[in-house]
Formats: sequence, C-alpha cells, structure tokens
Amino acid sequence: MFLSLALAAAALAAEVPEVASGTPIVAIRVVRHDVFDLGDLETSAWFYRWADALHVLTREGYIRSLLLFQIGDRLDPTVLAESERLLRANGFLQPVTISAHAVAGGAEVVVETHDQWTTKLGVSVGVLGNRRHVGVAFEEDNLLGWGKQLLFDFDSSTERTTRLFQYTDPLLFGTRWQLTAAHNENSDGKGDLFSVAYPFFALATPRAGGVSWQRAQTTEWLYSGGEKVVSGALAERGFRLWAGYRLPLHSQTTQRLTFGIFKDERHYSGWQQIAGGPYPTPENVDLAGIEIGWQMQVDRWRVLRGFKVWQRQEDVQLGLAANITVGFSGPTFGGDRTRVLLNGGASVADLRGRQFSWLTTGVTGRLEQGSFVDTVTHLEVGTALTGRVSWRARVAIDLGHELSFDRQLTLGALTGLRGWNPDYFDGTSRAVTNLEWRRQLTGELLHLGVIGMVVFADAGRTWHGRVGPDTGGWRSDAGVGVHIEPTRASLVRVVRIEMAKPLGPAKGVFLVTSESLF
Repeated sequence: MFLSLALAAAALAAEVPEVASGTPIVAIRVVRHDVFDLGDLETSAWFYRWADALHVLTREGYIRSLLLFQIGDRLDPTVLAESERLLRANGFLQPVTISAHAVAGGAEVVVETHDQWTTKLGVSVGVLGNRRHVGVAFEEDNLLGWGKQLLFDFDSSTERTTRLFQYTDPLLFGTRWQLTAAHNENSDGKGDLFSVAYPFFALATPRAGGVSWQRAQTTEWLYSGGEKVVSGALAERGFRLWAGYRLPLHSQTTQRLTFGIFKDERHYSGWQQIAGGPYPTPENVDLAGIEIGWQMQVDRWRVLRGFKVWQRQEDVQLGLAANITVGFSGPTFGGDRTRVLLNGGASVADLRGRQFSWLTTGVTGRLEQGSFVDTVTHLEVGTALTGRVSWRARVAIDLGHELSFDRQLTLGALTGLRGWNPDYFDGTSRAVTNLEWRRQLTGELLHLGVIGMVVFADAGRTWHGRVGPDTGGWRSDAGVGVHIEPTRASLVRVVRIEMAKPLGPAKGVFLVTSESLF
C-alpha cells in the first residue's frame, strides 16, 4: 500500500516538474470556487444552492488586478507568495493558492481562490459580563464581486447608540488608489472620515501617498468597577497629507521613508464625576506641523493553521519589523506650543516546527517642555503551539507616564482578565498574562464551521488608579469556553463563548464575542 502511494507520488512529480525561478510567465489562469461546491453530494442540497445563487462570485478582473506579476515577467516565488497574501488580506478569499507549472515556452501560473460568504443582514448580540450590545446591520465586504465594502450599522450598547455608514473602495476606478468614506450619528455626537491613499500595497512599491480628514464629537467615559464614573465632551478634528518612498536597497529587507504635514485638535468641555463631584477637565491640545517616518521589514512570511483559528490560512511575518514616526508641532505651523510627537514600534517573530513565538514593543507620546507626557510604552511576548490541539501564552505590559486626564488603562474582560467585567480595575499602567489550552472537537459541520473547546487562566494587575481602585496586587481567574470558527463566512473569524471565574468569592463573568483576545 505505502509502496504504491510512493510510486504514484513519484509519477505525479515526474508529470509536473518544478519550474525554475526566472522562467518567463507565458500564461496566468485564474480558477475561482464559489462558497459551496455544488458538484459535491454533501453540498448540493437546496440550502447550499441558494447560498451560491445569492452570492456574487469574486470577479476574475478583481483577482487579476491584485496580482503582482503579469505575462512576460520572470517567475519569482517570493512575488507569487506575496500575491497570495494580498488576496487573503481582503478577508473574503480563503484559502488561496498560487502555483507555477511548466508549459511550452515557459511557465503557466495558476491562481486558485475560494470565496467566503460576505453578506451580513441581521441582528448581532454581544455579552461581556455587565456590558451588552445589540446591533442591526447590513454589511457587504465584496460588493458585486469587486472587493468594495459597504456597511450600514445600528448598534446600541451601554456607552452609546450608533448609526454608521461606511464605504471602502480598495481599487478606486480600477487603480491602486483606495477610498474610505464614513459618517456616524451617535446618541452623544457624530463623526465623519474621508481618506484617499495610494498605499505601499507591495514590498516593492516604490512610492505611496495620501490625504485624510476626520472630525468627531463624542462623550467620553472613565470607569471603575465596570461602571461609568466620569464623563465629558470631546471634539476632535484632524488632517494629514503624506508621501512615502521606498529606499532602493537590494536585499530581503524593505525600508521606506515617509513625509507628511498634519493638524490635529482635541478640545474638552464639561468633564465631571457622574455622582456630581468635580473632575479636572483635560487640557486642550492643538497640534500642527511636519512629520518624518521610517519603516523596515524583512520579507519572511509563513502560512499557519491552528494559531488564532483552526481552519483558515493565517499569514504571519517572521524576523524583524520596525517603524518610527517623529512629528514636530509648534506655533510656526499653527500649533498651540512646541511639541515633539513620537510613535514607533518593533516586532520580531520566529517559527520552529509548530511553535510560533513573538515579541512586540511600541511607544506613543509627546515631548513637551523637556519631559514626556501622555506616553504609553507597550511590551508583549507570547508563544503558541499551533494545530488542532494547541496552547497559547502571552504577557503584555502597558506603562503610562503623565497621562492626560481623559485616559486610563483599565483591566477586565476586554483586556484579558476575563473573570471581571470590562473596565473593572482602574490604572495608569497595567500588566496581564494569559494561558490557553485549545482543542478542535469537530470537523467542518454541515460545511459551515468547526467547534472547539478552550481551557484558560488569566492574571493581571494595574497601578495608580485615577478615578477608582487599582487591583491592589495581582488578580487571577480561570475558565472554560467553546470557540466556533465559521469556515465559509468572511465577516466573523471566531465566536468565543466563555465563562470565567475569579479565584476567590467574586462572581463569574459570561462572555460572547467575535473578537480574538490575542
């Protein structure tokens, strides 16, 4: 049996010889698959036929427009791999494979894609302890098969009621330019966003640039014990014009420079404690000036399965990536005072067998009058054994320094301490660690999704509470849950249904969410 399989594999390999790098590409064939394969007896029932009939298959022209190669180019495996990542990055093509085959005169490249269901029309409900939200939405991630995104959303939560319209066009007029426009009406304000950009869509993209404008009026909240304790109004306006240039370095490392001008305003009013006591109104901030940025990343990527979800292809970058942007704001440009703005970060990741490990750092803040203010430094280290049976662990630390009065670094169910309600513990610095063991329990049920279980433990603490108590030392919890991964829908990656119990007399917290924790 094993001998016959080996002979068959050898014969297949002989029929499809490996294509050498540098071979001219003489043909590109796109093979598209709908959400369900109606030729399969298991997915030929009326439900699957109706789903395919209602779904618009991604246009071949759209797929071809995202490819980084064309007929006449020399075959480059790294370019084929990057094109795969670009197609998967849309979220509605999964899985994607691009392969090359020898034909007369050169190589034929075959691009094979599988569509995901992209239309959402219905009601969504989320539960995070004492935090609830109910939403009604129409969302389409692949409008008419051209990758355009349209969203009408009504959402009611404990913070506000929101009505949102958003349109995104990733290939404006068939070009690489991208358009995003959004408008929201809230129970406590409103906001608008408009952005047009020609991004660094590929590692080899030589130039990029764009312009964006936004404004928003909202009521902000500070929390203690999971409840609102401070409220105040915030009005924001911002504008940015930028351009970028890829440095002509011939190596696996891509480096880019960016230049821009910006104006950002944050004005505060009416801040007070909800119980009626006074609270300091944050200082207004008017920024205007120029910025310079640098980006670097190594072209080392791997496709994983069983990291955050079980079935989907997940692209992870290995090696080092870093970026830093320094802005200079002052009265000369229209700002309120001289300030230096800092925003940067770095990450490094490694994959050894099934073990994926990562380290990320970041810092945001301002330098004013010789000292840093409103600065947060982030550090996270984690590791995960990937696969059907796996485990994950991470430690994350956020250190705040001279934070503005509208900011706090809380800890609770949203930030990794799942045994307590969201925003339960106050602080201007925090640390959290999480350990999970996961197991995929089923195959693809009804060709719609897989179900798995998780057992987890969390621990964390906060320092220097501003409007309420911090953790008073380390707090911990443990819990179990069910994770559901929809395998044919792009709008949800995973549904987490978890129950966590603090180690002590406190009550547990029930969570239902579609957001990954880490």
